[in-house]
Amino acid sequence: MDTIFSKDKLYHLLICLVTAFGSTEVAIGAALGKEYGDKSATKNHWCWLDLIADFIGIFIGTLLRMLLIHKWSWY
Repeated sequence: MDTIFSKDKLYHLLICLVTAFGSTEVAIGAALGKEYGDKSATKNHWCWLDLIADFIGIFIGTLLRMLLIHKWSWY
């Protein structure tokens, strides 16, 4: 059973965190695009837990960028 604490969700969180450190918009697009691709793929599905992990990573990555670089805009 897939839970929010699975290794896959950790990968989603970390990849989005790193991507969001560079660009929040790119990270959001990548997260949504990945889930749309999963939904369209054979033997795969749209997973809300993946998106939750993605957006937690995006939030943390964006916050770190703002705190460390003192760049208070979203891009």
